[in-house]
This record gives sequence, structure tokens and C-alpha cells, in this order.
Amino acid sequence: MKKKWISVLLAAVMAVTAAGCGGTDGQGTDTAAKQEEVTGQETAGTDKASAADAGEEAADESVKATLTYWDYSANADLESNIILKTAIEKFNEKYPNVTIEVSGKGRPEQLYDALSVAFSADNGPDMFWANVGAVVSTYVENGKVLELSDFAEENGWSDIFYAPSLNNQEMLFGGIYALPKLQKTQGIFYRKDLYEKYGFSVPKNMEEFLEQCKTLQSDGIIPIGNAGKWAACTNRWFDGFLEINGGSQVHDQLLRGETSINCDAVIQSFYDLQELSVYFQEGHLSNEETEVNLQLFQGQMCFTYDGTWQVDCITDAGLSADDFGFFSFPASEAPRANSYGDGIFVNASSANQELIKEFLKCYQDQECYRQAFEQTGQVTVARVDAIDESKLNSLNKEILACMNTGSGSYMPSCEMAWPAELTDCLFETIDQIVLKEITPEDAAAKLDAKATEIGFYR
Repeated sequence: MKKKWISVLLAAVMAVTAAGCGGTDGQGTDTAAKQEEVTGQETAGTDKASAADAGEEAADESVKATLTYWDYSANADLESNIILKTAIEKFNEKYPNVTIEVSGKGRPEQLYDALSVAFSADNGPDMFWANVGAVVSTYVENGKVLELSDFAEENGWSDIFYAPSLNNQEMLFGGIYALPKLQKTQGIFYRKDLYEKYGFSVPKNMEEFLEQCKTLQSDGIIPIGNAGKWAACTNRWFDGFLEINGGSQVHDQLLRGETSINCDAVIQSFYDLQELSVYFQEGHLSNEETEVNLQLFQGQMCFTYDGTWQVDCITDAGLSADDFGFFSFPASEAPRANSYGDGIFVNASSANQELIKEFLKCYQDQECYRQAFEQTGQVTVARVDAIDESKLNSLNKEILACMNTGSGSYMPSCEMAWPAELTDCLFETIDQIVLKEITPEDAAAKLDAKATEIGFYR
């Protein structure tokens, strides 16, 4: 069968950005976003032997159009964004005369700024990438993005994607608005050798976890490594305590702004965070994740609360991922996962909605996610059936089990569920709580005042 060659035009323009290691994913970790603006056009396809799950279809050369797609610059590089690249190839097999114009907008925050300007002028792209969270809540509320709930049901998304990738959208938006791309989870990483030495097992509740911390500390081992220089890292523990003290219902209401932050669950969670902080390493408020990992990898500490990217940190340090374990914050015997993701959103005003849906059908194809899994070996691709568990190390298998739990999930409050203004206030408050510069009661009142000021409550 005759292969078609892919024609790609990439024009790069350097974007003026702040110095740093890369774009942030909202949880205190770098995404290594390129400091440039990239515009690409993908106008061809691959051999029809690699057609979508739905089967081969004859190419429709009568359809001629251009679909615009915005992303942050690292994601606009099709050589590294294998899901998008494969989706475009499949789509152009069916529609060879339709151009997918891919534009990179610098770091993620620069992309969000560009989207805000564009949608304010009713000139947004046909499609765009974004984290599933507060950054797009306004677009959902104002009808700027297309609801995909019916499309998701018609295409069986609940059977092929991680449950949190859909549940989080329904919890925050009241429906499905994004085609899931990646799904990450955060939980507690631990050293297996220390667990074996002290005869520990994965804790079933917070009481058991605190007993393990007490035992470690009494023997000169730092229980918990916390990259407190970034309040987002400390906030992960606060979110876990909200799950304990408020339960899933109150926790979700707090994330959606449906109940006052000045409540018993929040106050008690701040008290719990203060008590837990005695098990953090000395000087943790000035430590970054690299400094925490140095001590963790040398066996000086046992736990750290981190995300799926920590697997790469372990292997990049020349260590075996099989020497580490993972469990969700022990809010209960069957805890919900702390999970967040990203996806592809559609402009509700686009004149090409039906053609866009054809593209989404290509994007959701198992092959797109399978190739991404083969490239990275990570479990973050949102389509679960694209993951070959036989190729996973034991650590990734434990992460996969936590991500795919039947217990449900909750979103991180900072920068995901809560808007930027409230997140900034939360970060400041978190540090004040750990330093005991403010009481939990005053902290809850402070956040409540900010939420009221910015109109967060529904």
C-alpha cells in the first residue's frame, strides 16, 4: 500500500518569558515547556493499515478547511506530542485536504493569557489544550466551550478512560467538556527497604501512618520530605486532611465553592497540618523537590507526597523504581485518588464543530495513546486500555491501581479547582499555618473573605 508522506511546516518565533526550568503543571512541578512560540501545520497522513478502531474509511477529498489548535509550545512539538501527531495523521487519512494548524503559545500560563484575550474578542481557536480545572471554568460558565457529554457517551468514554478524567469534569463543570489526554495522580512515595526494616505495611488510615512517622523519627530517620519552598507541595497534605475531616461530599462542595471555607472541616484540617509538620525535615520551607529527593534517595527519609513524575526522578537518579512504593493519602481504607488531568476543549462558536468531532474520534483512538505509552512507559496516558501492564515496573503498577480505583477521586484545590486569586491566598495561608503565625480559625476566615471578595461562592 502506498504510503503518504507527512508535510509539516513549523515556524518558530522566540517568546519573551521569565527565566525558569519550564512551565508548571499547577502542582509545583516543571513541565519543561519550551520558551518559544511554535506554529505548525499538519496536512497529510500515514498508511491506512494503521487506521482507527472504527476501521478504514475512504478518504474524503471534497472537504477543504483549516482547523486551528492552540497548545503550549512544548506540546506543539509534534515529535514529542505523540498523541496529537498520531491523531492528525489518522485524521488526514480521512480528510487529506483539511489542515490542522497547531500553534504553540509559550509556557502554559502564556497560553492561558492568549486564550483569555482571544475568547474576550470572540476569536478563540477551534480547539485548545488546557488543564481540567479553574482555568477553563469561566469558559464553561459563559458557554465559550462546547459540552461533549453526549459525544462522550456515544463514543464510550467511560469504558476507555480513567474514571477521574471524567469524574473531575462532572464534579467541577457539571458535565464533560474535554477529551482526556493525560491523567496524573499524587500520593505518598516510600522506601521499601525502610518499610521492610521496620515491618511496616501500607497504612489503612491516618492514625497508622502517624504511628509509622513516630517510629521513624524516634530512630533518627526523617519521616517526611516536604518541598515546602513551593506551597503547592505542602497543600497536598491539607487536601488529604479535607478528605478526612469533610468527607467526599463536603470536600467536593469546598472545591466547587458551594459551602463556606470558614467551616469545621477546614479549621480541623489546618490543625492537622500543623501537627503533621513536626515530621517534615528541618528547613523544609526553603527546600525544593530536588533537595528532598537527594535525602530520600540516600535513605535519610522515608516518605514524600509527590506525583506520577516522581517515577522519572527515581530512575533518572540511577535508582530502581521497584525499590519504592506508592499509596494514596490514607483518608480511609478505600481512599479516593488525588488526581488531575488535561484535555482538548472545543470552541462552542466554531463553524466546524462536526469536522472537529471527526478529529476527536481520531484523537480518542487507542493507537494514539498506545504509541504515547510506548514512548514514555508511563501510566499517565488517559486511555487505560492503551497501557500494557506487563511492561510496567512494580511502582507504576501501584500508581495505576490507585489511579484506577473504584473509590473515586478528588481534585487538588490549588490552581486546579480554585482560581488563581484564591490559590495565592491559600499558599500564603499554608505557610503561615506551618509557621504558626496564624491560627486555624483565622486562616479559615481569611480564605473565606478572599473567596467572598472574588465571587468564588456559587
